[in-house]
Amino acid sequence: MLHAPNRRSVLQFAAAFGLVCATPVFAVSRQPAFNVFFDFESAEMSEAATELADRIAQQMLPNARVILAGNADTAEAHPDRISYTRGNTVLKHFLRKPSLSRVRFNVLTNGTSSPLVRTGPNVREPQNRRVEIVLDL
Repeated sequence: MLHAPNRRSVLQFAAAFGLVCATPVFAVSRQPAFNVFFDFESAEMSEAATELADRIAQQMLPNARVILAGNADTAEAHPDRISYTRGNTVLKHFLRKPSLSRVRFNVLTNGTSSPLVRTGPNVREPQNRRVEIVLDL
């Protein structure tokens, strides 16, 4: 007696003969991302932030693409402006290093649109005051 093949048997057959990728699409790893945090209403890098940025710089390949996404919390007066300034502060720090002269940087401004911790309006949240550094190795 023949029965209709189920989805699992079809996928097993296809994987066995190389017709589909055995690794699911959702299992593909994301690029490494790091966060450099800032004080309230500040775009100055602290000593800890500078040390972290230096360690990240050591991992960058000469032809890497790097996204610097500035973020702010909802209590900061001008979140778009401060997040842009934070991203550029980290960019300037990286550009001072001769080893990173060929790295392609892209600065994005997220303002309050991509918080790590969701808050209401006018709430100070230190984890949202950051520059997210995404390395495309």
